[in-house]
Amino acid sequence: MASSTLIFSLIALILIITTTIPLSLSSPEQGFAARLIHRDSPESPLYNPAATRAHLAQSASRRTIARQNYFNRVMSSGNKWGSSLISATLGQGHGDFIMQYKIGTPRVDTFGIFDTGSSLIWMQCEPCQKCYMQTIPIYDPAKSESYQKVKCGSVECSTTAYTSCTEDGECKYRIEYQDGSLTDGDIATDTLMLEDDGLSGNVNLSNMVIGCGHYNLDPVEDYSPGVVGLSREPSSLVGQIGFRHVSYCIPSEDNGNGSSVKIGLPAVITEENTQTPMLSGKGGLYYLSLEGISVDGARLNIPRSVFDMTPEGDGGVIMDSGTSFTLIAPEGFGAVKQAVLDALSEFKPVEDSDKLYPFCYDDGRFKLETTPEIMFHFTRLDFPLAAGNTWIRNSQGHFCMAIRESVGNFNIFGLYQHRNANVGFDFNNNIVSLKYTDCQ
Repeated sequence: MASSTLIFSLIALILIITTTIPLSLSSPEQGFAARLIHRDSPESPLYNPAATRAHLAQSASRRTIARQNYFNRVMSSGNKWGSSLISATLGQGHGDFIMQYKIGTPRVDTFGIFDTGSSLIWMQCEPCQKCYMQTIPIYDPAKSESYQKVKCGSVECSTTAYTSCTEDGECKYRIEYQDGSLTDGDIATDTLMLEDDGLSGNVNLSNMVIGCGHYNLDPVEDYSPGVVGLSREPSSLVGQIGFRHVSYCIPSEDNGNGSSVKIGLPAVITEENTQTPMLSGKGGLYYLSLEGISVDGARLNIPRSVFDMTPEGDGGVIMDSGTSFTLIAPEGFGAVKQAVLDALSEFKPVEDSDKLYPFCYDDGRFKLETTPEIMFHFTRLDFPLAAGNTWIRNSQGHFCMAIRESVGNFNIFGLYQHRNANVGFDFNNNIVSLKYTDCQ
């Protein structure tokens, strides 16, 4: 902005598209499946060959910390949500996976962080008043025949909630963050193309609304050109192309390289007994209905209010691809932590030397098979966390619980906890499906 317990290993993936669709078409018979590349894979433009396993684990946890600080600021402030959520990843917990695509006419290669918590496709653009370092050339819209700035009063400008107008009628955006990150530039349209692997042709998307940032700061040095937002907002990739089904499946590193996001007909929405309601909430985020948590079959005494949204729309449980580890509000986390410690009382916990996880174990007898099962009780769906999705090795090789306490009264169901599971979003029926499967 990886071992049977670390998703942040080298997951190398290529882009696969199953059909060609025009932007305006929203037929359920159409769609595409795009494979994702883990940011730490050798095929990723962000790959650092000098990074050790410890560095990768620390980086992933710090991204989670930054992400929760971002959500806490938005949840607790009186700021207009849309003006803060153009990108939850710029300086706010950089995501783990990227999508590669082409932009402009003629086409230029680029990529962005895959982020269900962001509401726009944006990138750094020339001319740069201020740009941070990235691993590929910065996009120059002056060289694209299909690039067009958006005018104020247009539909494209009115569907983005974080814009302003210049005296000459051009649509602009500017977002600032408390850590010093910001992006500022033009709302525009351009042509995007998603490439396949030679199987079924390309996906050409014309007149896509993008953010073209000419003034950008990123103190954490992510080196990513931008973000591909997949929230439910009209300005995201999902919102603009209009398809009503989305799914993704992220494997652990010992279960193959089949990670992908599927939009439209290829999306996999699993059977009814694996489904839970998708709630409406702020910023087009994916909210879940969580009723409680159990440890080794014993339901914890956590008030339902810990997981529910307030009448003002604050709190709740968000499913977020940009947050690595699950975050639980303080009252709920305390109960989970104590129940796990009690279940493992024969082992002596140790403090995490990296100061990133709540507690760890280094006893030679400690095995994943000895750990208690943590069950999330979503409405109409009980989802057990696999042991390999609950524990992670730190830089000293200790097993640490990969669930953290949230800094606010909100909860995030993180990517690490639903590895090896198909996640499906059905917008027609407001359903989230969640089922363990072979993510090939």
